[in-house]
Amino acid sequence: MTALADYIIRKQVPLGENPELPKFRGNIGITQGWISICANLLLFVLKLVFGIISNSIALIADAFHTLSDMASSGVVVFGFKMASKPADKEHPFGHGRAETIAALTISILIGFTGIEFIKSSIARFMEDIMINVNWAVIAVIILTIFLKEGLARLSLNLGDTINSDILKADALHHRSDMYSSVLVLAAFGGVWLGYPKLDAIMGLGVAAMMIHSAYEIARSAIDDLLGKPVDKNTISNIKSIAMRVENVSNVHDIVVHSYGAHKFISLHLEIAEGKSPESMHDIADRVENLISDELEADVVTHVDPVTVEGKEISSIKNIIRRNLELFGLGNSFQDLRIVKNHQIESILFQVPVPVEFNQKDEFREKCSSELIQKYPNSEIMIEFKSQMSMR
Repeated sequence: MTALADYIIRKQVPLGENPELPKFRGNIGITQGWISICANLLLFVLKLVFGIISNSIALIADAFHTLSDMASSGVVVFGFKMASKPADKEHPFGHGRAETIAALTISILIGFTGIEFIKSSIARFMEDIMINVNWAVIAVIILTIFLKEGLARLSLNLGDTINSDILKADALHHRSDMYSSVLVLAAFGGVWLGYPKLDAIMGLGVAAMMIHSAYEIARSAIDDLLGKPVDKNTISNIKSIAMRVENVSNVHDIVVHSYGAHKFISLHLEIAEGKSPESMHDIADRVENLISDELEADVVTHVDPVTVEGKEISSIKNIIRRNLELFGLGNSFQDLRIVKNHQIESILFQVPVPVEFNQKDEFREKCSSELIQKYPNSEIMIEFKSQMSMR
């Protein structure tokens, strides 16, 4: 399915363009959705017909699992269509999170279907019903296994390419259907070996697979709605773009809010103190424009004037870095400012720390004492910044 994914990308995205951009990703997602709908419709009809012929609750359950896949693929199409709508008065940030809501809807559809088939499988286990297994039914199940795994790989490939959680959720649904078909095949094997109730047990297995898939998809969707960290590559990419602008010495406090494909980014720029406000504003504008052009995002910057020159700077930095390493914080600090007249009067800096870091007072006491020992009569101000990038 990699070749099919590449073909879809080539048809929808001009050479050299980024497929994650809003103007492309919607069409890619919709194309995948319609492919899944058509494939699932075919499989549903085949499974239902042969499930009725063979009188297998596991195969009938699997057929309706496939039907829920078709419904979820319809939600994929609807979600991408909604997400591609532009911002309006009621939705100033656009409709991008329709994708996330669509993924949550998929999880609910899968979950309810799984619960219903738990009931059916338990009822079947209590009854003595013969199942008719033939090679045509086996062929349908084997076809399902290969086709659903292919659809899962297609959805996952495209989902990774355009960074779409809804396509990844659809891939998970396809793969759970593939696994459930393997269970149905095992159920038929049990019938051949003289254990007909294995059909009901595997029906429970199919239902459990559906409920597990629903949980995984719902958890991911809810995390997106509540806000979760963006991946490190995105943060690194934003920082590298900003650092290409002359006179930007460091970038930190990058926050990304995602609404589907559309991103709202804020970041702090460290610029050497002493430059005029107009010059700093011009640098910030260039950073905003560069990131906005490359990532098609709304960007807001904050300028932090920092001290970057002076004979004492290296000594101060060495003391700070030594303490950072002592407390297992690496060597990263930011917003270093030094107030100096005849002597150093104030040293101010900020330390990014993990959310769970609980030795702030100890770090502040030890680092401050070393700096004061080196620079008496100076005031030390250390701030801690929890490392958190929202999505």
